Amino acid sequence: MALNRSQGTRNVPSAKVVAVAAAIWMALGVQGFAAADSLMYRGSTALTGFFNEPISVPLALDWRYTTTYFGHNPSSPAIVGDTAYFASGSRVYAVSVSSGTLKWKYPVDQPLSTTIHTSPAYADGLIYIGADDGKLYALRADTGKDAWRFDTRSTISASPTVADGVVYFGSGDGRIWALDAKTGNPLTAWKNGFKVLDDISGAAAVVNGMVYAVSLDQVLHAIGAATARERWSYRLQGSVLHMAPIVSGDFLFIANGSNVTSLYARNGLMRWQRNLGTDVSCNPAVDDDSLYVADIDNNVRALDLRFGRDRWKTPAKLPFDIVAPPTVVGNVVFVATTLGGVYALDKDTGAIKWSYVVHPSTSDTAAAAEAAANPNRRGSDTNATMPMYANVAAAPVVSDKTLFILSDDGSLSAFRATAVDTTGPEITPIEPEMGVVINGAPPVHFEATIEDDGSGVNPDTVKLLLDGNGVPRKPSGQENEDKPGYKYDVLTSTLTYDTEEPTSASTVHPLADGRHTVTVVAADWYGNVTRKSWTFTVDNSLAKVVKRPANETNPRGGYPGAGRGLGGYGGGRGGYGGGRGGGRGPQGGF
Repeated sequence: MALNRSQGTRNVPSAKVVAVAAAIWMALGVQGFAAADSLMYRGSTALTGFFNEPISVPLALDWRYTTTYFGHNPSSPAIVGDTAYFASGSRVYAVSVSSGTLKWKYPVDQPLSTTIHTSPAYADGLIYIGADDGKLYALRADTGKDAWRFDTRSTISASPTVADGVVYFGSGDGRIWALDAKTGNPLTAWKNGFKVLDDISGAAAVVNGMVYAVSLDQVLHAIGAATARERWSYRLQGSVLHMAPIVSGDFLFIANGSNVTSLYARNGLMRWQRNLGTDVSCNPAVDDDSLYVADIDNNVRALDLRFGRDRWKTPAKLPFDIVAPPTVVGNVVFVATTLGGVYALDKDTGAIKWSYVVHPSTSDTAAAAEAAANPNRRGSDTNATMPMYANVAAAPVVSDKTLFILSDDGSLSAFRATAVDTTGPEITPIEPEMGVVINGAPPVHFEATIEDDGSGVNPDTVKLLLDGNGVPRKPSGQENEDKPGYKYDVLTSTLTYDTEEPTSASTVHPLADGRHTVTVVAADWYGNVTRKSWTFTVDNSLAKVVKRPANETNPRGGYPGAGRGLGGYGGGRGGYGGGRGGGRGPQGGF
C-alpha cells in the first residue's frame, strides 16, 4: 500500500478513538494510567512479557517516528495513556500514541555524553531510566525535565523495576539498589545497596515482598524488599548475561545457558530443568499455561509450566536471529528478530499468523548523505552511516491493541488492526524492461520489486507467470540456491528469476521469438491483491547480453512480509531516507 507521507502522520478511525481516550487520561491527571498500559520492562514487576488484552492479526503500520541509529538497541518502550516513552542512543523521547508526533526529548539541546541500554519505567508522573554512565535518571513524564538523578559510580545495564513507590535496579559493581521513587534516596535498609559478587546485567523481578535478581557469577538471589536481607540463593549453570528472573504465581523461571530452570519462588527449590541443547538467546515470556523460549538457532518453543515439556509439535523456526524477548498477548506470541523481522505466532501451535519486515529509516542528515554517496557501505554502531537493515533487539510491547516495535535505526513503529490499508502491494518491473527486445537464450533474468507499507506483503501470495504459465517457486534455504524457480527476498522486497541454463552438455532451448508477457501477483496481509503485467520481445537473431542482479539476496532466505521503511528524516511518514517519500516530515526527530 502506498501512503501519503506529505503530512508525516495520518488520521484514521483508531487514532480518533485513542485521542478521545487520551483526553480522558488528561482529565484524570498525569498520574492516571490505563490497565492496558505497559509501565516498565516486560510489562510488569514480575517481568512476564505477558499482556492480558486481546489483539487481532494481521496488523498494519499506523505511524512511525524516527530518531537516530543505535545498533541493536535493547530498550523497549513504556506506554502510559497517550504517550510512548523510549530511548535511542543518548536520548529519551516521548511521542503521542495516537499520532506518532513528538511531545518532548531529553536532553533538548545536546545528547547525553553516555548511551542508554535500559528500558524506561513509569510511576507517579516520573520516568526512570538507567544509563551507561552509572546514573539513574528520573524525568518528569509530562515535560521531560530532570526530577532527580542517582549516581551509582558504576554502570547500569539493568532496566529499573518500580513497585510500591520504590525503584529497584542493579549496577555493574554488583549492587542491587532500592530508591524512594519520589526523592531518589536509598531506602534505609538499602543504604549502600545489596552487594553481590558480580555484575547485575538483567532487570530485577519484584513480587510479594521479594526482589529476585541474577548476578553474572550465575547466582540467583532472593532478597526481602523490606529488609534487604537475602532469603535464599541458587547457583545456576550456563551464561546469564542480561537474563532476568520471571515470576508466575508461586513459581520462578530463569534462562541460563542452554537450560530453562523452574524454581519455587518462596524457597528456591528446583521444580524442573529443561536442557534445549543450544543456548537460550533472550529472556523468555510466560502466560497462564506456557513458557515461550527462543534459542540461538532461531527456534521458538512453547514449554508447559508444570514439567517443561514441549507444547508445540515442532518449534517455530524463524530465518533471522532472535535477540529480542518474545511477548505474549491473547492467543498470539510476538517475536522480533534481527534484519527487521516481526512475527505473530499462534500460541497454541507456533504457526505464523502474520509477519512484517521493518526497513531502515534515518533522521541523521549526514548519515543519509553518506549513504547516498556510498550505497554499498554497511552501517555500523555509530550515527555516521545509515544501516542496510533495521535490527529489532527490543522486546515488542502491546498496549490498547497496538503493537509497538523499536528498531535500531531509531524508529518506533505502531501497528494496529484498525489501521487503514485498502490497496494492494506496489509492484515495479525492473527486468526485462517493458518493450525491450532481447535474445531469449538462457539465462533470461526477471526482476521486480514488491512493496507494501501497510500490512506488509504476504510472501505466500507472491506468484510469477510467464505467458500465462505459472513459474515454480524455489524452495527456501541456502541449500536450494542452485535449484530452478523464482524467489522473493523480503529484505530487498525483490522477486528474481532466471530461466534455467544447462548444467552439462545438452541442447539449449531459448525463449521463442515474439512477444512475451510477464505477470507478477501479490497480496498484502489484509487481502488486497495487485496484478502487474508487462511485455518484452524476443529476437534470437540478436547477440546475447547477460545481465545479473546488482544486489545479492539474503542467503538465509525466510518469509516475513515486507514493508518498505516509512519514517526517514524527521520522523512520522515524511521520510528522507525511509520509504519512497522525499523531503522532511513535520515531526523532525534528531
